[in-house]
Amino acid sequence: MEKPFSFFFFTTFLCIIISVADSCTFTQGYSVIIGNDNIRDESVSVSCNSKDDHINGKALKFNETMAWSFCESPSTRFTCKFDYPRWQYQHFDVFNKNIKGECKEPNKERYRCTWSIRKDGFYFINRVNGRRDIKKYDWLTRPHSKRRGSP
Repeated sequence: MEKPFSFFFFTTFLCIIISVADSCTFTQGYSVIIGNDNIRDESVSVSCNSKDDHINGKALKFNETMAWSFCESPSTRFTCKFDYPRWQYQHFDVFNKNIKGECKEPNKERYRCTWSIRKDGFYFINRVNGRRDIKKYDWLTRPHSKRRGSP
């Protein structure tokens, strides 16, 4: 009689652990969304990672997005590299302890950190007090010798 009870207890305990792990019970849940909002002519290559995770790289066409969700810890930091075929690039944190306060939204369980890729640069979509698109970074231009496809 003892074995069925042990199995039941173990199964119940495992279900509780899985549900807690998926719901960010002890920390805040965040989502990072990156979208190509107005570069129509070519795709923008995006590759992101943290100390523990690598987000699969993607070539974002016009109006495409990539997104991922996570539970925050004090050291959570996601960095992305952006590559635009016209010799332009950029590299910056899309989430860190300084950015997370701007991701908050009223009455949301999971906060969103949304980035918009545009021809003139990178915009953070701040929703703390209504929507505001804030330009954070310009595109950088590669020196001629480091341009892709150059001799």
